[in-house]
Amino acid sequence: MNISSNDNRVYHPLKLDNGLKVLFIQDLQSEKSAASLTVNVGHFDDPWQRQGMAHFLEHMLFLGTDRHPEPGTLSQFTSQHGGSCNAWTGTEHSSYFFDINNEFFYQALEIFSRFFIAPLISEAATEKERNAIDAEFKLKLKDDSRRIYQVHKETVNPLHPFAKFSVGNKETLADHGRCISHEIKDFFNQHYLANHMTLAICSPVEIAQQIVWIKSLFADIKSNLNIKAAIAV
Repeated sequence: MNISSNDNRVYHPLKLDNGLKVLFIQDLQSEKSAASLTVNVGHFDDPWQRQGMAHFLEHMLFLGTDRHPEPGTLSQFTSQHGGSCNAWTGTEHSSYFFDINNEFFYQALEIFSRFFIAPLISEAATEKERNAIDAEFKLKLKDDSRRIYQVHKETVNPLHPFAKFSVGNKETLADHGRCISHEIKDFFNQHYLANHMTLAICSPVEIAQQIVWIKSLFADIKSNLNIKAAIAV
């Protein structure tokens, strides 16, 4: 469908069988293709004893999957083909996105899809990335905007999830008896469900072809829809 006479893009919303909501966009004038997937989970969902968990998981998804075990595969692939990738973790959402030259869109989508199906979250990568998160935390200690944000957190109801420490550091993400990678995997399995996700893609590729790609690549993201249906019955 077209939104208006001033917008030449074609839009098509669709929900996959696993509950993943997708907005397909065809833009014939676009010189690049792009995708963004947002999960309805953020630092509000961090366990109180593991503040920074959602942010840590965001980092870990870039560090290898079952089919692409080498850390940074998507970052390297997009940068080599005219694009980039990144992610952010907010209060109630985490978002992952990339853009790339049109002819490499499918390959990038395939790499991207495995983030949400089978990330490795290995113990070795966990230790290295924990240091990176701690460095990110320390780098922002003198940032005025971060200081104001922290004052806001200190003055709210301490029982509200906004009061949680969203970034995390070596202390909040330390190993407790076993590597925290196990807890991160549990967090992923609990929250990264297809019916909690929304995907948007934009490309000159025809909508029909986009649908074929997304169904083949993202249908394996697990969902709890079957569990809810069984309970309802």
